[in-house]
Amino acid sequence: MPYIKSGDGRREALQQGEPAQNAGELNYQIFYYVKHNPPYGEDDSFTKHKIALFVTKFLGATPNYQKYNDMTGVLIRCYKEINRRLDIDLEDMFLEIMESYDEEINEYEDTKIISNRDVE
Repeated sequence: MPYIKSGDGRREALQQGEPAQNAGELNYQIFYYVKHNPPYGEDDSFTKHKIALFVTKFLGATPNYQKYNDMTGVLIRCYKEINRRLDIDLEDMFLEIMESYDEEINEYEDTKIISNRDVE
């Protein structure tokens, strides 16, 4: 679990919804949100929407491989840490958010195969 240094304003900015600049910040932002706004069950659409919004802001207008990879890792590690520390099981919600990007990631990969050639 990444810990964002206090005293420089980043914690507060992330808590207010400013886009995360890296994977550690995204993890912090999601964990903080869930800790302070516990969901009403795995199907809590507001919590799901809020986490998806954090992810969308993190990816930005022109996501790249690193951003997609970071997002995937954050969602996996974050749901595990939420389960371990807060005893809240959001695995299905986090996997659903992650999988909602599958088509977008597939299109990105297909574009890169054309521009850079496939693995030989």
